[in-house]
Amino acid sequence: MEVHIAFVFLLLVSCFATASYAHNVSLSALNQSLVVSTSTTAGQVLTAGVDQITITWAYNTNLTATAPDTNYTTVEAKLCYAPVSQTGQDDRKTDDNLDLDKTCPFVITDGPYQRSDNSFIWTIPKDTPNATYFVRVYALDADDDQIGYGQSTNGLKTSNLFQIDGTVNDQKGSAWSLIGNSFGYRYAWLLMLFLA
Repeated sequence: MEVHIAFVFLLLVSCFATASYAHNVSLSALNQSLVVSTSTTAGQVLTAGVDQITITWAYNTNLTATAPDTNYTTVEAKLCYAPVSQTGQDDRKTDDNLDLDKTCPFVITDGPYQRSDNSFIWTIPKDTPNATYFVRVYALDADDDQIGYGQSTNGLKTSNLFQIDGTVNDQKGSAWSLIGNSFGYRYAWLLMLFLA
């Protein structure tokens, strides 16, 4: 019996360790080496489940000497909350550590990196929350760590923003997303249910 309890304890600790594993990549340390734009106009209101956005991105070749793209292997485009839609919403909180950051929770697309002529037409999913947004594209290395980025807004995240008329945000759902959206925590909950 003691061996069984020790095994369960070690398994739970490993689950939480997996959940808290961090790459410790800071947004402020990344080169803003990608030029990103969207087909939206400032203040435009789009309907979730109906409207589409075209996202384009390319490497800023003016940075070849100071921020080369030789280690870029993949890219990941994300839909991000603008500050105006983050106020009072802990599940949308910005953190410089990208493992803790909740600004950009929605993956639009990902794929192999190419320097130019990148374009993706995205149909906004029906379950996208009501909010004001921008788009950010990360460049990742072979270890899947972010090493560069670009975004469709300025540094203060106040320009070229667009709105999505989507689902109403549910605070209960938001609270659950803080606890239950990592693999480690889900695994731990399933394990506890199984043992009960």
